[in-house]
Amino acid sequence: MRHSHFYLFGFAALVAACQPVTPTTVNSKAAPTITIVPEGQTEIDLVVSTVTKTVDNEVGTESGSESDLGSNNSTEDTVIAAIPATPPIQPTPVQPPFRPNAMIGSASDILLRDLGIANMIRQEGPIEIWQYRFAECVVDFFFYPTSQGSSQLVIKDWDMRSVVIGGRINEGKCLAAIDHHHQKLVAGS
Repeated sequence: MRHSHFYLFGFAALVAACQPVTPTTVNSKAAPTITIVPEGQTEIDLVVSTVTKTVDNEVGTESGSESDLGSNNSTEDTVIAAIPATPPIQPTPVQPPFRPNAMIGSASDILLRDLGIANMIRQEGPIEIWQYRFAECVVDFFFYPTSQGSSQLVIKDWDMRSVVIGGRINEGKCLAAIDHHHQKLVAGS
């Protein structure tokens, strides 16, 4: 019973995908038309299918001419179905991976931009420590004054450790978690 739902769903999807496209009939003896392609789209972006069919008509004329009576006149109609091709997928720009070592020498506003607000900020004398917690690890960035008595702080060091005191850390997974957090923040999601 359960599998029959999948078969019915698959059949319904197949039927929906196979709906006919209504072709446009064009007289082949008419002058060719020029198609103006929208900006950014090339002729290759259109998939065109052409089918020519010949229609035989018996035509009798009242002129009395023997050659016209009972003759077969063939007309050709060309059916053209223009189906726009799938637009090309624009690649999402990927930000370079976040590397904590690259933050050394940066001010707090740069770290705030790249990783957001820290989970905890603590002061130890003139040193300010920003702590970020991830499922895989805890990362600390250490801000020091740029000079003796200066209020401007820059990152001089960083450290990562396990979320459990004394636990082992997988540095690769920790760096990946930091980068994942950074990429989500930069993408705005």
